[in-house]
Amino acid sequence: MNTIQNIAKNVGVLTVSNITSSTLGFFLLIYIARFLGEEEFGKYSFALSFTALFLIFIDLGISQLTVREIARRKYNLNKYLANVLIIRIISSLSILTIIAIIVRLMIHNPYDRYVIFIFSVYVIINSFTLLFRSIFQAFEKMQYTSITMILEKTLLAALVLYALVKGHGLIGVGYCYIFAGLMTAVLSFVIIAVVFTKPAKAIDFALWKALVVESIPFGLNILFSTLFFKIDTIMISTFKGDAATGIYNAAYNPLLALSAIISSVAVSALFPVMSRYFISSKDSLNILLVHSSKYMAIIGFPISVGCFILADRFIDLFYAGKYTASVVPFQILALFIPVRLASIISGTLLSSINMQKFRTFSVGIIAFFNIVLNALMIPHLSYVGASIATVLSEVGLYMMFIYIIGKYCVKQKPHQYMMKPLIASIAMGGFLHYFYYINLYLLIITGAILYFILLLLLRTFTSDDKFILRSIIHRGTKHGK
Repeated sequence: MNTIQNIAKNVGVLTVSNITSSTLGFFLLIYIARFLGEEEFGKYSFALSFTALFLIFIDLGISQLTVREIARRKYNLNKYLANVLIIRIISSLSILTIIAIIVRLMIHNPYDRYVIFIFSVYVIINSFTLLFRSIFQAFEKMQYTSITMILEKTLLAALVLYALVKGHGLIGVGYCYIFAGLMTAVLSFVIIAVVFTKPAKAIDFALWKALVVESIPFGLNILFSTLFFKIDTIMISTFKGDAATGIYNAAYNPLLALSAIISSVAVSALFPVMSRYFISSKDSLNILLVHSSKYMAIIGFPISVGCFILADRFIDLFYAGKYTASVVPFQILALFIPVRLASIISGTLLSSINMQKFRTFSVGIIAFFNIVLNALMIPHLSYVGASIATVLSEVGLYMMFIYIIGKYCVKQKPHQYMMKPLIASIAMGGFLHYFYYINLYLLIITGAILYFILLLLLRTFTSDDKFILRSIIHRGTKHGK
């Protein structure tokens, strides 16, 4: 199987699993928001965001480092696995203790403390699952990632719906997260032990030191990225309270989930390949960068325009007439989707070519910029200000990535692959606006067809794109025989 076909296989597997698990997660999130109401949903969002900030101190960036190193040297897996697991256990127990102390000192409401502690336990359990999935990714065996993702979301959805129907509220939801996370982590470990390898018995302190030192750039990048994604929720809760937090997350979470589906599929499939190409073929690496960025633009622009035009219809559909205040932030936040997808590809490239320090520096600068913007805007504009800050920060991050890649790797010309999808998306947006009141599902399908036709008329797809498509089709035909 050639590289394009292998990428296509992994993208296909991850697409199915991401769509399935994310659809379950999306509807579960909508149900939680509807059931809990703005204030309780705000508490739920704050607890998840607050505890996520500590994930980096549990993971230390080792999961991402594991993907790169195992992708290059698969024979080191059993040695890596044993030592990384021990490090993970030690860091988990330490961070759980620290969280308990911080929550005790800063949060005065016992109920809020307990909610945060429950989700802290879930984050720790989930960190082990993420580690195991990094091994699946390194071996490009995405089917195992798919199995565990679907299992977790299916189990979580069933448990949470049962808990809410039975009146167990937010505390019950937290327990469901813990149980589903634990089952998924156990299954992931069993798959690794049976299919790949069992942990070696030898402890290598020299490896511990190397892992911690080399993972620092990855870890800082995750820390800054988490601040980038979560600090707005924490700051809204601090400045404006739980209700405003619930309104903002009702707008942000669907868009974040949608962009996460696309970006996680792309990164999981491309990161190991980019890491390998960096060693074997720089020309192939540059071609892969250009084409993957182009496809992200083709996907991202119509989603952004469609969400902006149809914002109030989507919010009404999601929340059955509730959270009407979320329409404006939803429109603003929709603008970040194409920029985020493009920057994900650029950031993945930096990590794969041993330039994660530059990625970390960029994300750190923008995370600080985002905090400053939120501090200036949230007190006056509440969740609208947080939405503006998010979009501006996304644009800034992408511009920094483009500059660094152009200086140290290859010159990128985003206008060459972004302009045609942008023009087609704007034209599609005019269509959506004109036929705004027809059936929503028919409008979306018709708009998508129109967009694809416009791409063809603008000659967006090159001979290289046709070659890639033929390779994918050839693989599908071959496997169908």
